[in-house]
Order: sequence, then C-alpha cells, then structure tokens
Amino acid sequence: MLILFKNGSAFINNQFQACDVLVGGGKILKTGKISESSLLHSHLEVEILDCKERYIVPGFIDSQAHMAGGSGEAGFLSQPPRVAIEECIRGGITSIVGCIGVDTYTKTMSNLFASVRAFREAGLSAYAYSGGYELPSKTLTQNLSTDILYVEEIIGAGEVAIADHRAVEPTPDQLARVVVDSYVAGTLTRKAGVTRVHVGPAERKLQTAREMFERHSIHYDSLYFTHMDRSRALVVEGIEFAKKGSFLDFDIHENDLHTWYKFYLDEGGLPEQLSFSTDAGVATPTELWREIQKCCINSECKFEQLLPHITTVPAKALKLNTKGTIFVGCDADLVTVDKKDLEICDVIANGKFFMKDERFQFVDQPFTMRRKSDWYGYRSETLN
Repeated sequence: MLILFKNGSAFINNQFQACDVLVGGGKILKTGKISESSLLHSHLEVEILDCKERYIVPGFIDSQAHMAGGSGEAGFLSQPPRVAIEECIRGGITSIVGCIGVDTYTKTMSNLFASVRAFREAGLSAYAYSGGYELPSKTLTQNLSTDILYVEEIIGAGEVAIADHRAVEPTPDQLARVVVDSYVAGTLTRKAGVTRVHVGPAERKLQTAREMFERHSIHYDSLYFTHMDRSRALVVEGIEFAKKGSFLDFDIHENDLHTWYKFYLDEGGLPEQLSFSTDAGVATPTELWREIQKCCINSECKFEQLLPHITTVPAKALKLNTKGTIFVGCDADLVTVDKKDLEICDVIANGKFFMKDERFQFVDQPFTMRRKSDWYGYRSETLN
C-alpha cells in the first residue's frame, strides 16, 4: 500500500517547505508536488493523509536508552522497568539504541538483545551498544569485536564510564583498546563502530579521553560522549572535542534541556555535533518530545533548529544512512506534528502506521496480549 502525505510542510534539508511525500514498500518514494489523481488512476491501493495543518518530519532517533530497564541504585525495588514500545511511539521515536549501564549483572546483554529484537519484531528500528560501565566489557559473544561483527543489531560499544564513582576509571590505554576494537569492527561491517562514553560528575571530566587522544592515533568521531549537560565546565570542555569531530549528547533526565542548549550555543558549540537522547529507564521516551516543545516555548529556539538534534545528527553519528531525513530512498520513518501546539498526530515507521490521529494502530500484534487484573476491586486491562 502507498501512503501519500498531502499539503504538508516537510522538513527537508533542515528547513520546512511545502511538499507532498509519497511512501511505499517501507521507503520514501517521492517528494515534491505529487498528483493525487494520477495515483488513484494507477489502480494501486493508496491512503491519502491531509497534512494541511501539520508538519511532516523524520522519525526521531533516541541514541541511548536502557531498553531492558535501568539499574536502580536504591535497591531492587528502584529498578526502572524496560522501555515500552508504546512509550516510544507516543514520543515519535522510530529508531532506538539500547545500552547497559552500571548494572551488568541483572541487566545483561542477553536482556538487552531480547528487548531490541522485540522492537524489531514490532516493526521499529532498534540497535544496541555492547558492554557497560566497567572494562573489560561484558558482551554477548564474550568479545566486543565479534559482537559487532556477527550480531546485526550491535553497532558499537558502550556505555563505557569515565569520571564516575560507580566505575573504576579506565586507563587511557584501556579506553583506547575498546575504541579501536569497536572502530575496526565497524569498518569491517559498515556499522558505526562508535564508542558511547558515559561521562560522570567527577572532576576528571574528559581527562582520560584527552590522554588517550594524546597517546594514540584515534579519530575523534569514534567517540560519542553522553551526559554532557552535567556542568558548564563539562560543556565547555566537550565543545573543544566536538570541534575536532567527536559527537556530544545531552540527556533530558533533569528536564532542563533548553537551559543547557542555550549555553552550548552561546559558548560556540557546533549544532551539527550535538544530539539529544532520553537515557530512558528513569525518564520515559515521551519526555524527549516534551523537552523539544519546552525549548520552543521557553527559549528563542525555532522548531526547525531543534529537529536535527533528534534526527540528522544522531543518524550521522551512528551511520544510520537511511534514517533521520526525508529523502527519496530513505526509510519511511515519518512523524506528523500539529502546527498549532506541536502535538504528535501520526507516527509511521518503515512505512507502517503505528499511530494515526493520536490513536495507536498496532493492537493486532502478538506483543499486545492483554492481561486482566483486579486490584482492590478495580478491574483493569493492561498491555503485557
């Protein structure tokens, strides 16, 4: 079936323009002025979506989420649950990258791999980093390189921790070993081969990475630093790395994205090297979009200025070449947004509707088996 997005304002080449978008077979087939009548006369099955009052934007990419659930640091009861597919859809996320954090014992690569596969079976795009905070990394195949080489879903290493009291600080050589192994495996498989680096609150900040670059011939764009919105000093230091090619990421955990984003730009940070992610586990995937809305309302940021940080930038950093853009031949991952209130209306992933007019469209999938429960006399029906 073909889907024609008609009369909308499409986000193409980092700007909005009056444009129709035609998708089919999971791909974007055509953009520009598209004749509705010619499609109807072709005898093909066509669904036409009138987007006159809507923006048409690429599906969002969440470059870091604890898909199998967060670690929890106040006992087992505090462990955040696994990320739900419905949460991602409600937040316009059509591509997601899972990771493990400090707890690599109860949250294993096997857990993460199962979560990634579940998302893929549903029709979304999902990937994973291999490892966790500590080194040597705990992996799926007992080796970081073979994880990336042989497991389709694994695209890099991480999140490796530096400057954090919850992990032993790696030496520059230890960090370099991980970065090089990931990079080489990435070149052999045409994957990102990037190393996601968790930067903690300790005073060392990026010192270990700085020493690694001084000792070894490593490309700066092999590292993707996250949690960079911890302090002003860390942002300033990160900007130095970004100007040399590294990618930076702000998470939305503290719900103050607009403050840090303004500071980043004021300090001369390169927009094309910065992404936003949920770090979902404690935060929910829907909060990513809420933070974008707040940035538009509470600051001078324009909608089109913010979109690349959850579309084109993470796609570039992770070498997801068919994601994050509206271009012929790219994956049909699209989100429509109401022009008046910036609420998400429709979500299409790989050419399939997951939400239409703010209503979920995948209740026939096996993972939505319903479980009924009776709590204190209150009858409820929940998604399993």
